[in-house]
Parts: sequence; C-alpha cells; structure tokens
Amino acid sequence: MLVVLLVAVGVTAAGRPAHPLLPLPAHAARELDGQVAPPVRIRIPAIGVDAPVGPLDVDAHGVLPAPASDGTTGWWRAGPEPGEQGAAVLAGHVDSQSGPAVFFHLRHLHSNAAIFVDRSDGSTAQFTVRRIERHRKDAFPTHSVYGPTPRSELRIITCGGAFDRAERRYRDNVIVVADRVR
Repeated sequence: MLVVLLVAVGVTAAGRPAHPLLPLPAHAARELDGQVAPPVRIRIPAIGVDAPVGPLDVDAHGVLPAPASDGTTGWWRAGPEPGEQGAAVLAGHVDSQSGPAVFFHLRHLHSNAAIFVDRSDGSTAQFTVRRIERHRKDAFPTHSVYGPTPRSELRIITCGGAFDRAERRYRDNVIVVADRVR
C-alpha cells in the first residue's frame, strides 16, 4: 500500500509549505487500481469554472503542490478518482500576480450546486455541494479531507481568507465538500 503524508494546497509564493505535514492513517492510503478513469476536466456552472484537470503528486517534502498553471486544476492521483468510493481531492489556485485564477469564485459556491467531473473514458461523475468550509492553514482538517469515506465524495481546495503580505500567502484554505449524485 502506498502511504502518503499530505497537506492541503497551500504552498506559499516562495514555495514553502503553508502548514506542517500530517500523516494519514495507513488504512486511508490506497494503491491505484485503474477501476475508474482519471479526471480530465471539471465544470462548475454556478461559478463559471470549466478547466482541465491534471495529476498531482506530493513533492519530496510530502506536500501536495498547487498545479503549475493558474487556469488548471490538479487531482491528487494517489487518492480515489472522482466517482470512486472515497474522497477524491482536486486543488487549484484562487489567484496569481496577474489576477483571478481557476477557483477565484469557489468561496461563492452554494449548497446543492452541481459539479461535473469529466473522465478520460468519456464518462462524467456528477456531484452536489454539501458544504463550503474555511480553515486556517495551521488547523487544516487533514483527516476529514483525505481520510476514508463510505461513499463517493469530492473535495475541492483553494486558498482563501486574508492575504498575509509579509508571508506572501493566504492564511486559510477554502474546502468544498460534495457528494456524488450520479
């Protein structure tokens, strides 16, 4: 089994982790088995998101980095694929030096909003937003984001809250929790 240490998206502009590494329980990790096709695109009509999804791996420090591009999202590929049992995790930037990024309006999403994740086999997994959370980066809920779940769920993570100019990072993470509906 692949055991991974993770933190949420939250690498500072200088490339430093935004909060400490926290271990996942061994039973929460899994090996990729290819049963569900990987995600290639995410669509959230309520906030105008229609963006490609690429794979993300943890870095040498055990940190899940943000995607390289401001207009793309990343999927933690050591976790479940969207539509598979468990919590699939997608991450993306809220903004950049040049302006808004893919998840700029994520904090404005509302309960019951639809999220569509297109997969490489042409199928689409549909999710409905259950809640939107905001947590300080130093109090990130690692287990509730990356831990096991009895059904197919989706977590979308971006930065939020106040921007700390001295640290060059946001103080919080915005986390969307969604349930698969089909």
